[in-house]
Amino acid sequence: MTGAGIILSPHAALKHRAQGDVLVLPEQAIRLGGSGAEILRLCDEQRTRQELAEILRARYPDAAGLEDEVARFVDEMLSLGGLIRVDPDQRGPHDRGNIR
Repeated sequence: MTGAGIILSPHAALKHRAQGDVLVLPEQAIRLGGSGAEILRLCDEQRTRQELAEILRARYPDAAGLEDEVARFVDEMLSLGGLIRVDPDQRGPHDRGNIR
C-alpha cells in the first residue's frame, strides 16, 4: 500500500502528560518513548510510512536504524489500532471515512 497515508485512529488520542506522551486507546494507554509521539504527530492522511521516515531522517541524520525503527513503530501502532491506513485519493481533508 505505497500510496496509503497513515493517520491516528478516530478511537485514539495523543495526550501530553507530566510523565510524557501517551497514546490513549479504548482499552489501554500506551506510554510513548523515543520518537513515538513525534511520529504520531506527523501522521496525516497524506504521509506514507516512507515519508515519515524521510522527515525524521532529515531531522536526525546521524540516527542509526531510523527507517527500521519507524517501520516497526508504525506496524505496531497499526496492529494495536492506534493508527489506520487511508487512501488520500478517496478522502477530503480531515475526513475519517473511506478507511481501508
